[in-house]
Amino acid sequence: MKKEKNEKNENRENIKKARKENKNKTEEKNEKENKKSKINKETKTENETETKKLSEELKKRLRNNFFIAVGIIIYFGILILAHAKMKLDRLSCDIEIFASVFLLLGIYMLEKSYKKDNGKVAINAIELFVLAFHSLSITYIITLLNYDFNKYLIISAGVFSIYYILKAIIIYTKNRKEYLDSLSDISEIVSEEKPIVKEATKKQTNKKKKTSK
Repeated sequence: MKKEKNEKNENRENIKKARKENKNKTEEKNEKENKKSKINKETKTENETETKKLSEELKKRLRNNFFIAVGIIIYFGILILAHAKMKLDRLSCDIEIFASVFLLLGIYMLEKSYKKDNGKVAINAIELFVLAFHSLSITYIITLLNYDFNKYLIISAGVFSIYYILKAIIIYTKNRKEYLDSLSDISEIVSEEKPIVKEATKKQTNKKKKTSK
């Protein structure tokens, strides 16, 4: 009788233990799934914010380059129209005024880039300096080499346009590369976090087994 009672008690205890273990397993499983879903949500939100940020910055930079290119074409177009109505001596004074404006803007932007430590603004300042020096050299090159004024300015407008098209392509490819690199970095972080989660769950199970013993 005593043996039967002991066996019954042992069976009950084993059933309780088995139930407890199953409960712990289900809890661990749910915990793992919750952590996994949390990591996935975090990476998803990070990707969305990163893509939004990059796309907005890219659009802004491409838009700025487009407007600068259009502005330069309009500038050379105004000079061509002005040349049709006035002499080169009179026009050279106006060109010098335009060149001085570009130089002042370039100096202002260079100071701004130095204060903010912004390389993009510094590039824009250098572009303004190039445009200013090119403007100052227009009358000198035309008179020295006996070039046609209109043709020279059309070629100049074309060169500047090609430069800004190439710049836009470089900006796009660079931003695209940065975006892809950021995605690979996030995936690496996720893969690194997975073994840490597994290790933590193992430690928890070991602790639980020790306490049950």
